[in-house]
Amino acid sequence: MGGLGVSRPDVALVSPYPPPGPRHAGNSGVASYTANLAHALRDAGAKVTVVAPSEGGVPPVVDEDGVRVERPFTRGARALPAAARAAIRTGAPTVHLQHELFLYGGPASLTGLGEALGRLRRSSARSVVTCHQVVDHRRVDRSFTDLHRVRVPVSVARGGLAAVQGLIGRLADVVVVHEQAFADTLGCARVVPHGVEVVEPLAADHARTWLGLAPDRLVVLCFGFIAPYKGFESALDAAGEAGDGVDLVVAGGEHPRLAAAGDTYARDLARRYGSVARFTGFVPGEDVPRWFSGADLALLPYPRPFSASGALALALAYGLPVLLSPEMAEAMGAPASISATPAELGERLAKLAADRSGLDPMRQVSAQIASERSWPAVARQHMLLYEGV
Repeated sequence: MGGLGVSRPDVALVSPYPPPGPRHAGNSGVASYTANLAHALRDAGAKVTVVAPSEGGVPPVVDEDGVRVERPFTRGARALPAAARAAIRTGAPTVHLQHELFLYGGPASLTGLGEALGRLRRSSARSVVTCHQVVDHRRVDRSFTDLHRVRVPVSVARGGLAAVQGLIGRLADVVVVHEQAFADTLGCARVVPHGVEVVEPLAADHARTWLGLAPDRLVVLCFGFIAPYKGFESALDAAGEAGDGVDLVVAGGEHPRLAAAGDTYARDLARRYGSVARFTGFVPGEDVPRWFSGADLALLPYPRPFSASGALALALAYGLPVLLSPEMAEAMGAPASISATPAELGERLAKLAADRSGLDPMRQVSAQIASERSWPAVARQHMLLYEGV
């Protein structure tokens, strides 16, 4: 039996989790990822409890269609030790921590990581950690810290990343990453891709009408929280070069970490490029299907990817063709045909605007990638992983 008088789950997922309602909500894509994983595991026959941080106005315990969501801890320096204790109390034989730098309350939350993993190691539960961010610390330089708005000396950032990733590798029973390139960086991880939802797209013309998009222009979508590491400048410069046939939409609000620090990057970007793109601000969960159904192409120009992309998974779910930076295509093993360098991007968009048939082979690639990364397939891989642990 679990700690609150319920049947013992097969796995306890430690992660932020969306409030009841739209799945794509909250301050991190990891929350939406975990909601999809939890329900896919449930569909595969597992009993799942999610141990999540408390949220204002959200009940402390909810049964969400057979997935139990408990919110017994608050973000901050003691978040992870408290989460580990709560996960152990459920009695689950496997505790699966979703990890990302600053996910549980800023830099201070990292101080509790070692204690949390040590507590799990001393318990009867086996620990699995999914690293949603993986950085080769040897490549951390001034351009990296500037790009990510890390306000510490390069040597401190490099040493901190090496320490955190090394700690996870030593103390977790299994480490999971989403792409082979990230496994190669860590040297000790299993690869389970980011899942792709099964959705029913809306009628494109209705979505465009609702959103006020021109029916005769190539609608190119950059989706997600706005942060410097996503390479938005390349997309915006390219839209300016491509001309009037391209309608670039940047759909997303300020990144919560930057907003909390008073960083004006998102507002500065909108002021600088307001004449060449539409900036929507934060996108409510109920509007997500409209944007992905109304767009012609999803653009992800990340110059130095260090994680899988929830925006990419959504684009694949809605059957959108995707255009990636060469670095992102390489990280996920995607063909070069769906990538473009910043120097090539403007001309590539202009050609697609003039001849939409160029989108067809790109759409076929998206469909192939999506078929290999469905959530049921990802859940099966996790179930085998848990059994092996």
